[in-house]
Amino acid sequence: MMQNVLEEKAARIATQIARSDAAHRYWQARDKMERNQRAQALFEELKLKTNAQMVLEERFDSLHPKVETARKDVQDVEQKMGEIPVALQYLEAKDELNEMVQGVMQLLLTRLTDQVPVELGPRQGCGNGHGGNGCDCGK
Repeated sequence: MMQNVLEEKAARIATQIARSDAAHRYWQARDKMERNQRAQALFEELKLKTNAQMVLEERFDSLHPKVETARKDVQDVEQKMGEIPVALQYLEAKDELNEMVQGVMQLLLTRLTDQVPVELGPRQGCGNGHGGNGCDCGK
């Protein structure tokens, strides 16, 4: 019974976010972005280079030459994207919408942490072990 009430409230919040001005701006900006081939190509390049940078940052020290090169590559693509108005509008709208969603999630987590045990970050390990709380996989 309570589960249904909570699900309905969550659905109403999701609907309000989806109908918000921020969501409207996001969809408009995304539509413009999708029609601009140069912006699309740069955005795809940015995703690839950002992922490559994150992988290198996990493997090497932050001052390693490969990490510094990857960081510069990301900055170069970001600079090129900054020269395309529709790309900037898209990124700003995406950030605004994401900030709204993250804010709602953070508010919920903050209010819950004093009352129930809530994990504020991703779980570590494989989830195996005694009671599913540890990791006995040897990794």
